[in-house]
Amino acid sequence: MSVVAAVDIGATSGRVMLAELDAGVPRLREIHRFRNGPREVDGRWVWPFDSLCEEVILGLGKAVALGASSCGIDTWAVDYVVFTSEGKQVGPVYAYRDPAHARGIELTRQKLPRPRHYEISGIQELPFNTVYQLLAEDPSRISVDSRLLLVPDALEFMLTGEMGAELSNASTTALVDPVTRDWSLEVLESLTLPVEFFSPVHEPGRFRGLCRDVRLEKLPFISVATHDTASAFAGTPILDRDTSFIISLGTWALVGFETTEAKPQVAAADINLTHELGVDSTVRCLKNVTGMWLLEECRRFWEHTDGQLPDIPELFALAQNFTEFSGIVDVDRPELAAPGQTPDKILTYVVGLSPDTRAGLVRVLLESLTARLASQMCMIERFTGHIRPTVHIVGGSSRNGFLMQWIANASGKTVIAGPVEAACVGNAAVQWCAKGVFENISQARAAIALMPEIRTFEPNGSKNQWQDYARTLDWEIT
Repeated sequence: MSVVAAVDIGATSGRVMLAELDAGVPRLREIHRFRNGPREVDGRWVWPFDSLCEEVILGLGKAVALGASSCGIDTWAVDYVVFTSEGKQVGPVYAYRDPAHARGIELTRQKLPRPRHYEISGIQELPFNTVYQLLAEDPSRISVDSRLLLVPDALEFMLTGEMGAELSNASTTALVDPVTRDWSLEVLESLTLPVEFFSPVHEPGRFRGLCRDVRLEKLPFISVATHDTASAFAGTPILDRDTSFIISLGTWALVGFETTEAKPQVAAADINLTHELGVDSTVRCLKNVTGMWLLEECRRFWEHTDGQLPDIPELFALAQNFTEFSGIVDVDRPELAAPGQTPDKILTYVVGLSPDTRAGLVRVLLESLTARLASQMCMIERFTGHIRPTVHIVGGSSRNGFLMQWIANASGKTVIAGPVEAACVGNAAVQWCAKGVFENISQARAAIALMPEIRTFEPNGSKNQWQDYARTLDWEIT
């Protein structure tokens, strides 16, 4: 009963993990991995949804053979698939980085002023938010006879035939009221979006049905926290919400804290703080920072030139030996958000000495990211008036010790790194809670804290150097 399959799909790759409890401690084993990424089709960036479906089934088939008793899926947020009410897909699945979505902000503001929209939804303004995608949509795809399913809900539908909207991901659309934890009728009516276009919202942890594909032998499907950040937060071993930041560090770096009390405030809109919903009635107050996106874009470029994908640990090792604080780049520049970035383009935005080697560019990107994360934590502390001395960092980059030490040094905070596959651990934890293995997510987190990969890094007193470095771009670290 404790063996479950966790499917976690990000913007660059997906994996299927087998999760089990070994003497009460979660243990993961990767059984299937596949690459992901948007592709340009007819001038638009789209996701390969059909191949994602097949890769998920292949991975879950392996999980069934290894004894999985249930499964759950989490993916990136905001993107969606449109189906007819009979379940036929309508058109492609557009990627959030497709520039065509940007015009949706202006179209939304013509119908719903930003202050009122934020007061209801508490979601930060980013050009790829689902609401803006919808306002920029082909109107023929939005009707009472069609259905929107966010990507993980769409994968769930393809597996089980059941349509639904899991709350943690639905909350990222800027169409949900975090107080009622349901679609906001005021927002939908203001934007003339038909209520019938949206499936009923449900909390994470609900049994959704049995997988229909014969290869999956009626594997039970549990709708976990389907937004990967929500799953990553669920899989973070925080013991005290009031003293901890959490950073989920992947393609994006989501930096913030978890609470049960936060409600959108006008002042929070000024710093673009977002309020997303999680397990056990929690709210994630977050700032979005560009994470490993630019490094991944460089790796894709170098793969094209070299004929093979550069190894991340090798790049990190080379960067560690390069000159420190030689240059800095604003990783959140809008010009660097679209697919197709190259090292040469990124270098045009470097302030200071422009590196002429791969190692130097990687060093600049990692140092810039570190300074940006530290400055964003300071911004949140100034807004809340509450100091948080600990930061939990989860995701693939948490395995890189020198980067974790840099973040500890720059922020002056104790860094607790791991688990690496926090989204998968959180995915499994919600399944275990749904099945009664754990009473609640707090009990599951206590077990996660015992995983041997969890490491602690203390600041070494070099914060002043990071303050001077960040000040180059007017980022404040206090």
